[in-house]
Amino acid sequence: MERLFLAISCAFFLAGILYALLALTSGRYRQSSWNLLAIAGGFIFQTAFLYARGQVHGRCPISNLPEILIFLGWAMAIIYFLFGPAYRLSLLGLFTSPLVFLLQLPGLFTPFDREAALARASGRTIEPWTELHVSVALLAYGAFAMACVAGVMFLVQERQIQRQKLDALFYNLPPINILTKTILRLLGLGLGLLVLAIVSAYKIPGGTEGHSIAPLYLILAAYSIILGTSIIRGIAPRRLAALAILAFAFPIISLWMLSPSH
Repeated sequence: MERLFLAISCAFFLAGILYALLALTSGRYRQSSWNLLAIAGGFIFQTAFLYARGQVHGRCPISNLPEILIFLGWAMAIIYFLFGPAYRLSLLGLFTSPLVFLLQLPGLFTPFDREAALARASGRTIEPWTELHVSVALLAYGAFAMACVAGVMFLVQERQIQRQKLDALFYNLPPINILTKTILRLLGLGLGLLVLAIVSAYKIPGGTEGHSIAPLYLILAAYSIILGTSIIRGIAPRRLAALAILAFAFPIISLWMLSPSH
């Protein structure tokens, strides 16, 4: 059932991508609820998958890299629901769905060892601080991922303006100033969540022994510099968008470094 939940979730995200692309290609795209419904459906089955894996593990389902990536996609969906409607960014779904789909795709081909996981979970005591640390850190990564998506939307729109080639996509993208504000708010949200994740790591019995949080400090420093410089001195919107995209490489690399298999 877990793999079925994941497959249905991927199908929803893929359907949202195809609908938006076909509508944009035909020039008949309108702000509608179809893309939102596709992401909502994908999110529901993401949640069902994570719940089922959590029952197997007896804790937050992040025992391997594919599960971590699926959790990250789930975090992105949550951030989308928080920011999409508020900033009238319905096309944020068009740019978000492909990334979430790609994050989940490895899980469809990963052999999840249910019996071994159940055996490891037997008698395991759940440590609330560990669960909080991991889940909040991945939510922070979700905010940074959405800042990256908003940055891509900004650069796409700016390129169309420079080339003076305005199509249906351009007329349905949010204004550049709204995207700039969205990037800043997403970076602020991500930093706040990341600080909470770091603080909670030191509440885990035994402290940070057995797991390194050094990459989290590196990510905190990188995004703090971007956001701090933008607030204090100001950064050109185009450069801010580019930095939001480039900086997301740090969380992606850290996911591989901090995954249980490494």
